[in-house]
Amino acid sequence: MRKHKLLTATALTLSLGLVALAGAGGQAFAATTISTATTTPVKTSVTGDLTVSTTGSIAVTSGNAITVDSNNSVTLNGKIDMLKSADGSTGILVDGGHTGNLTIGANITVTDAYIGQDTNVDANGKPAPDGILEAPFSDNNTRYGIHSTGTTPFIGNVSVTSASTITVDGINSYGIRFENKVQGDFTMGGTITMNGDNSAAISLENGATGNVYLSGKATSNGKDSSIVKLAGDFGGNVIIDGTYTSSSYATVNSLSADALKVVLATPADLYQSGPLVSIEGNLAHGLLIGSTITVDTTDANKSNTDQDGNGIVDANQQTANLTNYGAAPALRIGSATSDITLGGLVFNSSALPANKPAINYGLWVRGSISGLGVYQDVDNVAVQLGGTGHAVNIANGIGIAGTVSSTAYGGDATALSVQSGLTTPLLDVAGVIRGTASSATTLASTDADGTKHYTTVGDTTARGVDILAGASLPIINVKAGGGIYAAATGSTEHAVAIRDLSGTLTEINNNNIISASISPTDDNVDGTADALVNRPIAIDVRANTSGVTITQTDTAPTDSDADKAIPMPYILGDILLGSGNDSITSNGGLISGNIDFGAGANTFKLDGTATYLGKMSGSGTVALDIAKGALYLAPGSALSLTNLHVGAESTLALTLDTDHPIVPIFTNSGDAVFDDGASISLALNKLIVAPTVFTVMTASNIDLGTLDSANLDGKIPYLYHADLTTNAGDTTLYANFRLKNQEEAQYSDNQYAALSPVLSAVSQDTAATSILMSQLTKAGFDQIYNQYLPDYSGENLLSLATGAASLNRTLSSLTLVPDNNEGQWWLQEYGYQVKRKYGETAGFKSTGFSFAGGREREVYGNQMLGLYLAYTSGSPLDTFAIAGEKMVNSDVTLGGYWRIRTGGLKAWAHVGAGYTSFETTRNILATNGTTNINHIAAAKWSGYSYSGGAGASYEVKAGRLSFTPQLLTDYYALREEAHDETGGGDYYDLSIADRDSHLMTASALFNVSYNKFFAKPEIWFGYKQNVSAQIADTIANFKGATPFTLTGGDIEGGGPVAGFRISADNQYSYFSLEGEYEKKDDYTNYSVSLRTRFQF
Repeated sequence: MRKHKLLTATALTLSLGLVALAGAGGQAFAATTISTATTTPVKTSVTGDLTVSTTGSIAVTSGNAITVDSNNSVTLNGKIDMLKSADGSTGILVDGGHTGNLTIGANITVTDAYIGQDTNVDANGKPAPDGILEAPFSDNNTRYGIHSTGTTPFIGNVSVTSASTITVDGINSYGIRFENKVQGDFTMGGTITMNGDNSAAISLENGATGNVYLSGKATSNGKDSSIVKLAGDFGGNVIIDGTYTSSSYATVNSLSADALKVVLATPADLYQSGPLVSIEGNLAHGLLIGSTITVDTTDANKSNTDQDGNGIVDANQQTANLTNYGAAPALRIGSATSDITLGGLVFNSSALPANKPAINYGLWVRGSISGLGVYQDVDNVAVQLGGTGHAVNIANGIGIAGTVSSTAYGGDATALSVQSGLTTPLLDVAGVIRGTASSATTLASTDADGTKHYTTVGDTTARGVDILAGASLPIINVKAGGGIYAAATGSTEHAVAIRDLSGTLTEINNNNIISASISPTDDNVDGTADALVNRPIAIDVRANTSGVTITQTDTAPTDSDADKAIPMPYILGDILLGSGNDSITSNGGLISGNIDFGAGANTFKLDGTATYLGKMSGSGTVALDIAKGALYLAPGSALSLTNLHVGAESTLALTLDTDHPIVPIFTNSGDAVFDDGASISLALNKLIVAPTVFTVMTASNIDLGTLDSANLDGKIPYLYHADLTTNAGDTTLYANFRLKNQEEAQYSDNQYAALSPVLSAVSQDTAATSILMSQLTKAGFDQIYNQYLPDYSGENLLSLATGAASLNRTLSSLTLVPDNNEGQWWLQEYGYQVKRKYGETAGFKSTGFSFAGGREREVYGNQMLGLYLAYTSGSPLDTFAIAGEKMVNSDVTLGGYWRIRTGGLKAWAHVGAGYTSFETTRNILATNGTTNINHIAAAKWSGYSYSGGAGASYEVKAGRLSFTPQLLTDYYALREEAHDETGGGDYYDLSIADRDSHLMTASALFNVSYNKFFAKPEIWFGYKQNVSAQIADTIANFKGATPFTLTGGDIEGGGPVAGFRISADNQYSYFSLEGEYEKKDDYTNYSVSLRTRFQF
């Protein structure tokens, strides 16, 4: 031993000895302070009140560093180190039955010498480390940070401050364990770290008489380990707002496919922890999972330091974040040995109304509680109430103002599980309850050639609130701003937002959101999402036999839709009712999902502009009242009604069954009344071609009010004309459907020619049928219908012909015939836009360019002969093109030309032949809110062209002005080869026959220029006539179907032309910038060009 340590130890021993001698003589020291490092354990029976100062410390490797064996207090501001300590090592041991306070403001470290091992082996049993340490995470010894023993209470307060960190390693170990009652307050604000199986950070096993406040941070890693265990009777407030995390997994990080495969094959990597927080005792003042609050700083309240009235200074509070990785719940309330009760929360007089609930719940969650299963085949529950074998009574109900969430991958996820034995009057949800489950697709094997094989664990369920048999929870209220969600991802997954198997749930009130959803996945990894097997369920109360009342209320019906400040309430997902007399009322908002009313005498009412979308069915009866709202019934709906009422501002929308036209949707034993102003809309579940009479409903009497029964345009699919009739006794309502004729539908000749083939193709595609049949207007119908037609408006001819004609303008602008017996080069860049309006064809807009260059030489002194090469490309899009659709055409032409200039006369001519190529992507992407369609058809093909042109002009000068009349003619002929589309499917891809088109034009122009400046300005105007124009018919067919013919329409006729040019010209070079506009009856062209000439 070094000298100074010997002196220190000797001094401490002498000090403690004097204390003992004085005690023997009746003169005990009142207190002892350890201000230096020591390796000697201490007892309060020797020291009296004990303080370890910030400069003091105790380091031992076995036994108890401090023993409280007398009625004295301990204040620890200096650390306790028990590194690599023995079995049973304890930082502070408290013998039961003593009085004093325990204040921990420094670190207590009671650890082992264990070093984790990476024990993975390969298929041959050879070591194959993966960088992940397997369980166990500690040695097999038991250790304690603080341990209070005995059966008599510890009398005093326990405070673990934020300055402290307790670290304990070992199985069956504890950070803080009180086997006896705490007769006083217990406060935890520090940090606790536990490593070891069956360990717990905080275990109060016989209750506490005072307030229990669990804050700070705690982590636990070990099989069956926990953070908090509370048993016995607790007489004061119990508040938890710490950040607590527990797991027994070797890792919870994201892993590569190969690494995940290894972990899943290693049981020691997948051990499960115990419940993060386990409440096993009676809590007289309930349980608060706390959070920070927004402090009111107004003069009236700024001096109030406890504005939520929970007994904790607001500035010291934090927001609870309870997270458990694995199958065990993050919060479990229930005892395996006795019935327990959670009384109502108690708030002091300082509580402001905004910071306390209207009901003193027995359980109020303001913070966050999360459970994550992480790995496949692990079911997760975030909060479990009951289910432990004994009754649990939560007084006044449960309030969720924070978040309760459960997430599982290849396992069930249940956010709030209300299990057998639990009794509580209500559940109020002002926060979020969310269950999220995903199927788990993992790498199974990899072939030698690199081919990967996958397995999928699916058919699991996401649940928001799950009430099991033997529980009792009669009322669920979803408040404004609250929500219950179940979201599943996977084609075989299930999602249920609220399920009651107990039969006790009789009332559900929704002021915000109840939502269940399922998203498909590509489980077989073939690049296409698989079809969904199951439907999402918002509410499942089929176990109920007494009747359930579901009420949805818009709490802010006058809120502006534009500002989105207060969203309307909604229920998404199916509603499944039981055998009782059930009632559903929606006073605003949306209900979207199928409803099965089950048996019983049921009622359904919409008011306050509420909307319902879905299918209705049931074996009982329904009184249906659409007082003020819209009811959209999906295909397959069938109800036995006792009465039907449709209010003056309401809409009844029905989908008729084309396979069973004589079967009514409603069989009504009472009256069917449509108030004046009411509306009816009718849809069909399939396309029909033949006129059909549908039986819509029967009733004892049908009163249609002021319905326009003779014409339902705008209320039925645009394809059809329909009217309503009744029988002689007004007891049966019929709808008479037929296709509109061409005049009624305002079809162009081309649209009408393709109608039968398109409808035949669409009828074989369920999604396409739904989309087309949901179009009620011509604009909507045209947008969908025209996507089934090929490009037939002359896009390729008019676009490429425009580019080819630009060569004629280049020849007209070449003014100089060189006299140097040399040649010259010229270049042209020509940009254009051609637009054809929607009418007899679909119309289009094409933007393109033509780049040309040539070389010429002088002949006969005033003439030039030349060759040219031109490349033209355009990108037409028809009027109804959508994002992602494209068409590209191009022409590469080689040709020759001649030109002459003599005095003011110029003349020229050219001829060429070209190779053309084309590429298209025709697609349809649409949705009607419930159905989506996305087809993409692509094709490539080629062809060839012939082109020619000629022109003449004569320039007359008058001073600096020049006047030049000009005549031009252009010819372009285009051949397109037949081609087939691919990628869109048999009911969208088209086969298109070859096409031969041509266009010949003649133009007469008058040009005026001014020659004073270096750059010469020019303008011209005139007239251009299509002398001979033929856009080939487009003959197309769907796979195996009869071809249909679309005409290109008439483009003969003419129109005005106007343009401008700014040019600079000399013997060696020429440059110009010009623009032109031409207008025809059926199409227009805008163009801009750059031209240059140079000699060498």
